Amino acid sequence: MVWEGRDTLLNRQVAIKEVLLPDTLSSGDRERQLLRTAREARTAAKLNHPSVVAVYDVIEEDGRPWIVMELVSHPTVEQVVLTSGALPVREAAELGRQVLSALRTAHAAGILHRDVKPSNILLSEDGRAVLMDFGIATVEGDSSLTRTGMVTGSPSFLAPERVRAENAGPASDLWSLGATLYACMVGRSPFERGDPMATLNALLTEEPDYRRIPPIMHPVLKGLLQKEPQDRVDAEEADRLLAAIIAAKPPAGDLDVPEKPKGQGPGRALLAAAATVVLVLTGGAVAYFRTATPAEGAPRATTQPAAATQAITPSAAPSPSATRSATPTPSVTRAAPAVRAYKSRGGWSVMRPMGWRGAINEASTEWTRRDGNAHFGVEAVYASLDPNQIIRDGQETLRQNAQSVVTRGRRTLTHHGAKAVQWEFTWTAGEANDARWVRPGTRYHEIRRALAIGDTAYVLSWTVTEEQWLRNRALMRQVINSFTVGG
Repeated sequence: MVWEGRDTLLNRQVAIKEVLLPDTLSSGDRERQLLRTAREARTAAKLNHPSVVAVYDVIEEDGRPWIVMELVSHPTVEQVVLTSGALPVREAAELGRQVLSALRTAHAAGILHRDVKPSNILLSEDGRAVLMDFGIATVEGDSSLTRTGMVTGSPSFLAPERVRAENAGPASDLWSLGATLYACMVGRSPFERGDPMATLNALLTEEPDYRRIPPIMHPVLKGLLQKEPQDRVDAEEADRLLAAIIAAKPPAGDLDVPEKPKGQGPGRALLAAAATVVLVLTGGAVAYFRTATPAEGAPRATTQPAAATQAITPSAAPSPSATRSATPTPSVTRAAPAVRAYKSRGGWSVMRPMGWRGAINEASTEWTRRDGNAHFGVEAVYASLDPNQIIRDGQETLRQNAQSVVTRGRRTLTHHGAKAVQWEFTWTAGEANDARWVRPGTRYHEIRRALAIGDTAYVLSWTVTEEQWLRNRALMRQVINSFTVGG
């Protein structure tokens, strides 16, 4: 489990990784886990790269290891795909290049990650990708800490040679990167079958299905997902192929975002933490307090679980000793927020962009960025409760007033439990239009999401000039996904 804490010496927020050891572990297994945790810290601390989570310290407290790391409070790629759908091709390629750069740095230092997957990559709002969790990494010269015959890693993203217990090198991490990029497009690994043995069998004997992958991604994925390591593209060639995707301007159909699959596979949901914890770094030691009921007699504290990791139910925490000093809940210095909560008279709420001009119309509310190059609107629709029909009607209306309308993708997704239909498209503004913020002749990129809740349907629209689209995607996801109706 990873908690948010504060380094009181250097006055910075940090992430503190607590390794939870089952009580049933033998002394040998416990010692092995302590060694592995210390090795994880040593391994990651060797790497100085913007796409690798920095490790500051490792501490043993109450017989358990804790790792103090850089706090990166951003969702994982797995979370982004689950909530927002498949990544656009160029965004996926840029993510791939960043992770590949981190892997090349690790490989040059003799380090293999061995567990590259969407849930181990954090994605910030500005597009920074960060590879984390070197918990099962191997370092040349270190003796293995795993039992003979034991395969570690996530089955869906394991390289075939690792399953076959053959020698695994840098090419194994490249295979996992290929499977991760595939999951960015489809929502799951190409070999996920719902059962570990069926997944491993598919990984060894079946080829990926590329029919739902944009053709421009085929060369790099096919190059990375060759079953024999010697047949795979190397890191340099993979980087060249990804860079070509980012630079290319293929036909519109090649950039269509594939439809998100209906099933997401097991084990994807994050489990809420069952205890409330505040961590404080004091003099190199970690002190923590577990929220208790009055009957337990423990002091109450506010919770600050780190958003950068999956949370699991913690084991009972020992009481801090009287010699440890503790401070109140740490104050946090935050950067100016990009969004602010807005609640409408109609009962819906959204985190609207800060600094944008707002306007309330008869059935819609809208915000326009001050330079006029971005717009967000929420419209209440009462004529139809069918999201598909609403999108179709919108397409017909747009084509009457706009030029060169090109669909980039259309898919069905779930928005806070409600069925939604999302249409991504580009269009050029014509001379005649009803919106004051639209400039004739300008090329726009837009996401339009329709959903029905109760007796009202809503249309959320996010529009940015084409050249500014990529840099605004993270803010778009944050705003659109925050829309809720009622409590």
